[in-house]
Amino acid sequence: MGTFTRENTDLAIDLDGVGQQHRAEAGGMIIALERWHAGLDTAEMFAGLPGGACQEDHWGYTLRGSVTIRYTDGQTETLAAGQAYHIRPGHNVHIDDDAEFVEFTRADQTPGINTLQP
Repeated sequence: MGTFTRENTDLAIDLDGVGQQHRAEAGGMIIALERWHAGLDTAEMFAGLPGGACQEDHWGYTLRGSVTIRYTDGQTETLAAGQAYHIRPGHNVHIDDDAEFVEFTRADQTPGINTLQP
């Protein structure tokens, strides 16, 4: 498959009232199509991961909305619609405004990718 939509990818995460992630794997990458509602914060969901944070690199593009990234070293950054990004390991996110992303993660780096499951 060379193109990806919500219709031809797997619903990997569906958190009632919070958002969804559709996902496929190709070319050694996980391709994620994500929609999240304002207020989502991953700190509690990722509490069981090393450092209480996601330890994966993510690359992507923000289609709409905004998100604040908090790193375990104390740094923060905000992503907004129209920005491409790289999120380094050791992070949690807070969705500031309803947001949509197209995100890529190396398939060999995804042991914790299902941590958003309820």
